Amino acid sequence: MKKVVFATCRSMPGFQPDDAPIAVALEARGCTVAPAAWNGPFEPFASADLIVVRSTWDYFDEAEAFDAWLQRLKTVAGVVCNAPSLMLWNSNKKYLLDLAARGAPLPDTLLSQPNAAALTAAMDDLSLQEAVVKPVIGAGASGLTIMQRNDKSSIERAAAALQHEGLVQPLIPEIRTLGETSCTFFHGQFSHAVVKRPKTNSILVQAEHGGRTEPVTLTPPQLATARSMLDLLPEPALFARVDMVFTKAAPLLMEVEVIEPELFVLHDPTAPNRFADLLTNL
Repeated sequence: MKKVVFATCRSMPGFQPDDAPIAVALEARGCTVAPAAWNGPFEPFASADLIVVRSTWDYFDEAEAFDAWLQRLKTVAGVVCNAPSLMLWNSNKKYLLDLAARGAPLPDTLLSQPNAAALTAAMDDLSLQEAVVKPVIGAGASGLTIMQRNDKSSIERAAAALQHEGLVQPLIPEIRTLGETSCTFFHGQFSHAVVKRPKTNSILVQAEHGGRTEPVTLTPPQLATARSMLDLLPEPALFARVDMVFTKAAPLLMEVEVIEPELFVLHDPTAPNRFADLLTNL
């Protein structure tokens, strides 16, 4: 009987709604499945046959400790999904600059130091009157701030929200109308997609910020573009979520999540079985 551990976090140690159907599907295949906080005792991971990193949602608050935990996962006997080296690469949003260098359609992006002068200079270099800045260590839009070039206070607020370097990008207005499309892949094979739309007058698509999510059918070109992002990763991902904004002008990459992405399996009742089939065969 395969012992599977879902890595969670101390503040939310149990199965999350997105993961419970996957656990049920694994148990139906003869596995035992239990949650364990990454920032709790290490023994559950040391003794597991398979470790699936699923809801380590506070990792950016303890970034150095999380990196050390990922390094420690390299020493366990069980299979880790995804590979610790891939998750380490993905844990800092500077990975997006790496993907852009490999050909990903990233919006024009500059890395900035966390101070108002540097953020202002980045906006000037990108010829932007309006921009967003994303902390390089963060998740769920934490620390994301909108800046106006003619509003010094907005830039100062953005700087104050950064604890690390930030990525400065143009604000993509289509996020407000078209939304952001999340495409889930299991071992490189497309599973399902959803579109996430923000509430009125916001660009934050996450549910905790008032966003709403619904299933969506991708066009063949959209699917091909999203799938091609996986080919740019430094190593294969056993599961991944590719977030795109499919504007009329061109598709734009927002994120490739391989650490703890919400997989939105609640929007596709067949997805938990597909993921469970992959995991039981590892």
